[in-house]
Amino acid sequence: MSKSWFEGKGRNPRSKDTSKQSGSQSNASNPSTSSRSDKVRDTAIPILELVANISEGSDALASLKAACRATKQILEITRAVRNNKEDWKRLSERLQGHLESMESQVIRFGEYPEENRKVDDTLLQPLLVYVRQVIFDNFIATLMIVIKDLQYGPHGSLALLLTRSQDALAVSSLLHIQAVKGDTEALIAGTQGIKEDAKTLLKDADLVIISQLPIVLSTSLMVHNRCNPGTRETVLDSIRRWGHGEFSEPIFWLCDIAGSGKSTVSASMIAFWKDAGILGGHFFFSIATTEESTIAKMCPTFARQIFENIPTLAPSVMDAVKRHPSIITSTFEEQFQKLIVEPTKRQNNSVILVIDALDECKSVSERRRLVETLSMAVRESANLKIFMTSRPDPVIQAALGSLPIKAKMEDRLHDSSHRDNIDDIAIYIEQMINGMLPEDKKRRLVKSANGLFIWASTACRMLKSETTWDTHETIYANLISVDKTGDIDDVYELIFERIEPKYRPTMYGMLAILLAAFEPLSVDDLEDILKHTDIGGDAKALIRNLGSVLTIESSTSLIRFRHPTLVEYLRRRSHTTAADSYNKVHINIAKAHGQVASWCLKRLNSPNEGVKFNICQVESSFHLNGQIRDLEARISKCIPRRLRYASSHWLFHLTGTDDKWRGGLKREVEHILQSPYVLYWMEILSFIGEVPRAIAGLRAVTCNPTVSGLWWRTPASKKRKVGEETRRRMTDIRRFVMAFAVPIQQSAPHIYISALPFSPTKSILHVEGRKRYANSLAVTRGYEEAYSEFPRTLRGDQGSIWAVAFSPDGSRIISGSLDKTIRVWDSDTGQALGEPLRGHEHGVTTVGFSPDGSLIVSGSEDKTIRLWEMDTGRPLGEPLRGHEDCVAVVAFSPDSSQIVSGSWDRTIRLWDVETGQPLGEPFQGHESSVNSVAFSPDGSRIASASDDRTIRLWEVASGHP
Repeated sequence: MSKSWFEGKGRNPRSKDTSKQSGSQSNASNPSTSSRSDKVRDTAIPILELVANISEGSDALASLKAACRATKQILEITRAVRNNKEDWKRLSERLQGHLESMESQVIRFGEYPEENRKVDDTLLQPLLVYVRQVIFDNFIATLMIVIKDLQYGPHGSLALLLTRSQDALAVSSLLHIQAVKGDTEALIAGTQGIKEDAKTLLKDADLVIISQLPIVLSTSLMVHNRCNPGTRETVLDSIRRWGHGEFSEPIFWLCDIAGSGKSTVSASMIAFWKDAGILGGHFFFSIATTEESTIAKMCPTFARQIFENIPTLAPSVMDAVKRHPSIITSTFEEQFQKLIVEPTKRQNNSVILVIDALDECKSVSERRRLVETLSMAVRESANLKIFMTSRPDPVIQAALGSLPIKAKMEDRLHDSSHRDNIDDIAIYIEQMINGMLPEDKKRRLVKSANGLFIWASTACRMLKSETTWDTHETIYANLISVDKTGDIDDVYELIFERIEPKYRPTMYGMLAILLAAFEPLSVDDLEDILKHTDIGGDAKALIRNLGSVLTIESSTSLIRFRHPTLVEYLRRRSHTTAADSYNKVHINIAKAHGQVASWCLKRLNSPNEGVKFNICQVESSFHLNGQIRDLEARISKCIPRRLRYASSHWLFHLTGTDDKWRGGLKREVEHILQSPYVLYWMEILSFIGEVPRAIAGLRAVTCNPTVSGLWWRTPASKKRKVGEETRRRMTDIRRFVMAFAVPIQQSAPHIYISALPFSPTKSILHVEGRKRYANSLAVTRGYEEAYSEFPRTLRGDQGSIWAVAFSPDGSRIISGSLDKTIRVWDSDTGQALGEPLRGHEHGVTTVGFSPDGSLIVSGSEDKTIRLWEMDTGRPLGEPLRGHEDCVAVVAFSPDSSQIVSGSWDRTIRLWDVETGQPLGEPFQGHESSVNSVAFSPDGSRIASASDDRTIRLWEVASGHP
């Protein structure tokens, strides 16, 4: 139905004409009812067609159109009858109103899309009932009754028709309401969609704005794995408890050496805090890239991460960026204040920022600014927390100082004194290389790592490599060799590369001195050595710049290397030449020994602070050293630490340097060897308990054929004479100290009142001493003119002696006897040292020293192997059991970590020195007793000899011949 139809006929004025011409119409209707019946029949036909169409669809518009047309036909019939009665008039007017209402709704429905004109069955079915029953089923009969009523007067069926028409209008009204409701809902949905679209647009606009912040696109978090399950649990738990607020400090500083696993801990905490919804952001410094080694983009990076990680803070961050569109041009402090501090103030929960490897921020001033800014920020924003990691860094330490706002965990990740560090590495290695190596070799890897995760991860990566051509056993052998380089060398080289090139030679010189020292030097000691030499460096500057690898004990100010791997690295670098070390670390260890030897001699020969008579001001010679109550206080007061160091170690530094340095120190050496200075030196040795070391040092100089340059600058004509004189004097001093070692160690005054008088009358020290100390004791009978020859026979064992061995420095001899004991002998005097070592249940058949001389190993007919401390004679642990017959031979590996044993049971066994456990299965192949075993110099192979007349070679790593 078109709108033109509605306007042309829906408002046709003929309804008024009908009332005005009622009389004529009534007269015209009287003639015949047959024509009217024909009219009704003709009208019913199109109505039937319309009704048939209605039942085919559920479109509300089609139904309304059909109803409208049916009503229109009824109206046309009533108009044709032209009855002037009031009932018809009222019906006609009301039908006209219904028609206009329905036509209006038809127009409205017509404007809806077809899909919106679908109606529920609850509304459609009444309409269909109306059309079928009211219009179709009863139309003809009802219409006839209406005509009759119009002829003969009002009738109830007129009211029925009107009621049903009203029902149809009600149904159409319901349809209109539903349509309006649907339209309203569509409008609401559209409005909601518009709102969502608006929000999306606003969010997109915010994202566009926030994306304009320059950030660091770091891959560091992807590079660093999280802690393996079951590892670092104690450390992670402490950090988690801090994050939950159990600690009051808003800053947590995890401080440890390179390669200890700090970044792995950071990665684990980032994941944990992100899941908890309190991670603001993270920033990994890296010296490898320019962007990640400065603070230039830190603040916008954090701001963008906070925007993404904590939705409740996103509006605050966005507002800060909008209010300060040029914030990126502001100072770092202002950026941190506006982009981070102010937004976090509006958060009720904690916001944690993670800053990893802070020490890799290249600029010292930037590191200081960052730490100072963080300190101020956490004071201002109570919800802000900072978790940061770094190597030990004096700049960071100075900036934080003793502020109560930080919790510091230092050296916790690598310190082997914390058992969980060793256990964590054991778990890690087990998880990573399970099945690749036997248990004993995995334990050895754990030991070699010594608490350092980077070493363990490197080892596992090498073993798991799919591109290597080496077997697991070969890789393992390389890993446990201290001479092999690895990733840890790259770590240390990166640290040293951070030092400005012009300062590197000075740094290398200072590191060489620390490496050459036989005990840790204090900061003041190192400063004093540097002043004495031509290095010209600053010890405190060294610590400031290398705090990640060096540490200072707070109580003693002693400088220490943070991890043994650094010592091993520096030693490897000392074996290279300067030419081979271009652009790399080069340690001139011989020069360092010469420099320290020169410093030691200066301390000894100093007129004011050097050696002197009765240096500890002992009042009486009747008391032994141990009977002087305040001896320790006297030593501390009268013998400065530098003088103690010089007295103990100058001979070994002299041995460690080269001929050029030894020649240059000729005069200083001759001075300290002269009487009475050499006797004053012995006083110090007596008080500090270093007489045995002095004997060893004198032996090292006089018996070492390479030490021949004490006369390097002497003219050729005098060279041999001066050299022989110096050597002869040092030999005489050594014999004097050896002969009177017991009284010298027990009482310093007896150097003068006992040792000198009883020394051989023709010895150098006796002759010179008698001149200076003429009033001392004189021996008239029983004296000797010269020292006796070195002993050729050592006696003391009560049974057959089956084994002997020299200590690495030649100063000691050990023997094993069938009397079940091991004895230690002084190789120069032939005297037995201490009591015999007892513990074996049968005769001792084999003995040996560890390469460093600190341990003794013995094997016995009782089928066991025992370890002993050289200095104390105490047994170490329980006997090593496993052989089924007499242990015939034992030997240490070059690195002292393993022992190999051969037995009459025809097998060879490997043992772990630290744990005392057997390593792998016995080596089997000999057909008779094994009588001899030996390690190759690199420790990778073992040679064995047997009664079966064969020698066999074995791979240590695999145990295969």
